[in-house]
Amino acid sequence: MIYKFLKKFFLSLVLILFSCSYNEMSTIKNFKFDKSNELILYTEKKLESEFRKEKEKIKKNYIVVIDPGHGGKDPGAIGVNGTFEKDINLSFAKIIKAVLSSNKIKVKLTRTDDRYLFLRERINFAEKLKADLFISIHADGSQNRKASGFSIFSLSNKASDKEANQLAQRENKSDFIGGLKIRHSDPLIKDNLIKIFQRQTMNESSKIANIVINNIKKLSIKNRGHRNAGFVVLKSLTTPSILVELGFITNKKEEKLLNNKRYLTKISKIISLSIFNYFNQIS
Repeated sequence: MIYKFLKKFFLSLVLILFSCSYNEMSTIKNFKFDKSNELILYTEKKLESEFRKEKEKIKKNYIVVIDPGHGGKDPGAIGVNGTFEKDINLSFAKIIKAVLSSNKIKVKLTRTDDRYLFLRERINFAEKLKADLFISIHADGSQNRKASGFSIFSLSNKASDKEANQLAQRENKSDFIGGLKIRHSDPLIKDNLIKIFQRQTMNESSKIANIVINNIKKLSIKNRGHRNAGFVVLKSLTTPSILVELGFITNKKEEKLLNNKRYLTKISKIISLSIFNYFNQIS
């Protein structure tokens, strides 16, 4: 009796171990490795296929503004090996412009060289173009050299309400508020209209941020998810806006990746795919 039990137990154990090994081998096949055997981005063909399929679905014309953060006298975060965030941001912005641009999607950069721009200038640039989407590009920095990961930010509810009130107070005497022509002279009506428009824009911003994160999960990189914060560049009333943190420039490994054009191109592909997804959803 004990013999039969042990025999059945060991047979089951062998089958379980075999099953695990097989599953691990199947998973490994989905990934590609570089010469140093380090895991890099996976299923390039699948990404390219999805990218082309979604791109072909775009029927309307759209304008996307890409904002390379920092610039000029403001270098942003500085990497372990001396890389300036402003340079990474501009490099990525130029790459994603080339990847995203098409007959249907016009891509504009807030800056194309190493110059300083006020935060409000960046927002105004997108609003004057009546952009359908605004994406601010950054690379994170931390005193903790082990901190790592990709993040997407959209405006938080708390910051939104506060900014809406401040905008109302500043712009009550003007017919032109953040790209919206509000003709009501009543301050209360103006204030409520601002909140309505900003709430709608916030919802759209959150939608695109979630799409990006869901697609980023399909890559073998660490991501910190969709987060909320009161960044000034996200406070447009008319243009859905997100802020992308490509990774931590203060992390030695990620600093190296952020200087790798192939890596930046792959990230630009997944973000561009997300933009196609978003536009196809709202069209």
